[in-house]
Amino acid sequence: MNKRSMPGKKRGETLLSKYGALAFVEIVAMMTVFLVITTTLTKKPVQSMYTQSVESILDMCVDNAETWFEGRVEVLKAFQGAVVSFTDNRDRIKKSIKQHRKPEGFEYVMVFWDDATGAKDGGPETYNTKGGISTVGILNKEYWIQHRAADVEVWLESPRQSNAGGFNMPLFVRSNFTDDQTGMLVHGGMVGFLELEPIMRLAKTFYSTGLISVYDDTGALRAGDDILGSQEPSEWYRTLNPDDYIIVERECRLANKVWKVVAGVTKKEAVLITRNLQRNSVVGGFLVALLLLAGVQGILKILISKFDEITRSVDNLNSGDKDLTRRITVRHNNEISHVKQSMNAFVDIVHETVKGIGSANLNLKNTFNNVKDCLDETQAHIDSISSEIEKATESLASEDASVMTTSSSVTQISQSIEGLNGMIQMQAASISQAGASIEQMIGNIRSVTGSIEKMSSEFEELNRATDEGVQKNLAVNELLGVILEQSQKLRETNLIISSISSQTNLLSMNAMIESAHAGEAGKGFAVVAEEIRKLADTSASQSKIISENLKTIAENIGKVVESANASKASFELVSQKARNTSQLVDTILGAMSEQNEGSKQVMEALGSMNQTSSEVQTSSREIENGTKEILAAISTLKESSSNMSSSFSEIVSTTKATEQATGRLNRLAMEMAVAVNDISEKIGEFKV
Repeated sequence: MNKRSMPGKKRGETLLSKYGALAFVEIVAMMTVFLVITTTLTKKPVQSMYTQSVESILDMCVDNAETWFEGRVEVLKAFQGAVVSFTDNRDRIKKSIKQHRKPEGFEYVMVFWDDATGAKDGGPETYNTKGGISTVGILNKEYWIQHRAADVEVWLESPRQSNAGGFNMPLFVRSNFTDDQTGMLVHGGMVGFLELEPIMRLAKTFYSTGLISVYDDTGALRAGDDILGSQEPSEWYRTLNPDDYIIVERECRLANKVWKVVAGVTKKEAVLITRNLQRNSVVGGFLVALLLLAGVQGILKILISKFDEITRSVDNLNSGDKDLTRRITVRHNNEISHVKQSMNAFVDIVHETVKGIGSANLNLKNTFNNVKDCLDETQAHIDSISSEIEKATESLASEDASVMTTSSSVTQISQSIEGLNGMIQMQAASISQAGASIEQMIGNIRSVTGSIEKMSSEFEELNRATDEGVQKNLAVNELLGVILEQSQKLRETNLIISSISSQTNLLSMNAMIESAHAGEAGKGFAVVAEEIRKLADTSASQSKIISENLKTIAENIGKVVESANASKASFELVSQKARNTSQLVDTILGAMSEQNEGSKQVMEALGSMNQTSSEVQTSSREIENGTKEILAAISTLKESSSNMSSSFSEIVSTTKATEQATGRLNRLAMEMAVAVNDISEKIGEFKV
C-alpha cells in the first residue's frame, strides 16, 4: 500500500485558527517587509525632498525680494508721476515734492535737474520730501554716472550708510518734463532711499536648524547670520563641520544689482525626520495589520459557514450508500454559489460517468464474449489452414517430381530432334546425290540401276527415321499433356491458397474491428490481428505470383503443343513423300525402258523432293526452337516451384506463430473477463 494513502493521526484544528494565525503572520511579515523596504527606499528620497524643501523656501525668499523690489520701483514711479507732470516747471516741482508724503518703504525721496549747478561739486542741487535742499553734490554717485552715460531709466545703487543710522539703498528713476514757461525739455531724475527692513525680514529660521542670509552685490551681509562666514563667523557657522550641513545659494536680481541669498540647514535634522517617519510607519503598519487580521477572521467565519453545506454534501457522497442523486441547494448568485454549482456539476459528471462506465462495462463484457467466439472460430480456421497447407505441401512435392520428369523427357526430345536434323541433312545430301545420279543417268544409262538401288536403300532408312520421329513426337505430346495436367493442379492449389488468404484477411479485419470496440483492453488483440492480416497479404501476394507463373507455363506449354503438332504434320509429310519416292524408284526399276521418256518426270519429282526436304528441315528447326522454349519454361517452372516451396515454409512457420498468438489471446481474454466482472461489482456499489 502507498504510504501516502495510509491513514494517520489527525490533529484537531479549524480553518479559523489555522488560517487566521497564518493570515496574521503573513500580514505582519508583509507589512514589516513593506515598511522596511519603503523606509529604506524613501530614506534617500526624504533627504532629497528635504533638500528640495530648502531650495523651495530659498526660491520663495528670492521671489519675495524681487517682487518687493519691483513693487518699490512701481511705487517710486507712481510717486514721480504724482510730483512731476509731463509739462511742468521747476518751482511747481519744488513745492510739490514738499507737499507729497514720502512713499512707504523709503527713508526719503529727492529730485534733481541735470542743468542745475548749485551743488558744491558743480553738479545739481537736490530737493527732497523733507522740505530741504542739498548742495553736497551727486556727481560721484552711481546713478548719476549711469544716468548721464547711458540714460538709464532705473538704477539701484549699492547699500550705503544712512544719515539716520543703519543702511539704505538709493533707487533712481528717470524724471524728464517740458518746462511750460520756456518750452524746453528738462532732463532730471528722482532718487528714493529704500529702507532695508523688508530685506531684514527675509532672514528667518525654518525647521529646527535652518537659517537664511542675504548678501549684497559687494558681498556684505545684509540680513541674517553670516552663513558663508564672509564677515565675522557666526555662532552657527563656528559650531558646525562643513560636512554636517546643507548650503543652498540663489541669485536675487534687483534691477542692475545681483544679490546672493543663502540658506543652510544641518543634515542631522533630515536624519531625525527619516527616523520619525520610519517609527510612525512601523506603528501604523502594525495597527493596520491588526485591523486586517480582524477583517480576515470575520471573512473566514463567513466563508467557513458558507462551505458547511458543501462539506455535508461531500460527506454524504463519501458515505456508505454512495448516493449520486443528491445535489446541493443553490439560493444565491455569488462566488460560494458558483462553488456549489461547480460541485453539483461535478457530481452530475460523476453520475453520468458511472452510468456510462456501467453501460460501457456491459458492452465490454458482451464484446469479450464475441471476441472469445471469434478467437475460437479463428482457431478452427487456423487449424483448417494448417491442414490445407500440409496438403498443398504434398502436392507441391509431387509437382516438383513431375517437373523434374518433364525436364528429362524434354531433354531427350531435344536430343532426338538434333538427330532428326542430322537425318534431314542426310536426306538433303541424298536428294542432291539423286539429282546427280539422275543427271548421270541421262548421260550414262548403265549406272542408273546401281544408283536407284542405293537410293531405294536410303529411302528405307529415311522411312525408318521418319517413323521414329513420329513416335517420339507422340511421346512429346503425351508428356506435354502430363505437364498441362500438373499445371492445372498447381492452379487449383493456388486458388485454394488465395481463398484461404481471403478468409484470413477477412478474419483479421473482424478481429481488428472487435479490438477497436474493446478499446484499451483490445490493443494486444489488435497487434495479433494486424500480424494475421500481414500474413494474409503475404499469402495473397505469393498466390498472385504463383498464378502468373502458372499462366506463363500454360502459355509456353501451348506453344510447345502447337510446335509438336506442326512437327507431326511435317513428319507425316516426310513419310508420305518418302513412300512416293520409293514408289517412284520402283517405277524406275520396272520401267528402265521408259527411262529416257520419264527422265523429265524424274527431274520434276526430284525438284519436288528438294522442296519437301527444305520444308522438313524448316519444320525440324521449328521443333528444335520449340524444344528450347519448353526447356526454358520448365526451368521457370522449377524456379516457381522452388519459390512456392519457400513460401509454403514461411506460411507454415507463420501459421504456427499465429496459433501461439491465438492461444495467448485466449488467455488474455479470460483475464480481461475477470477484470470486467470486478469493474461491474465496483460500479454496483454506486446509487445512480
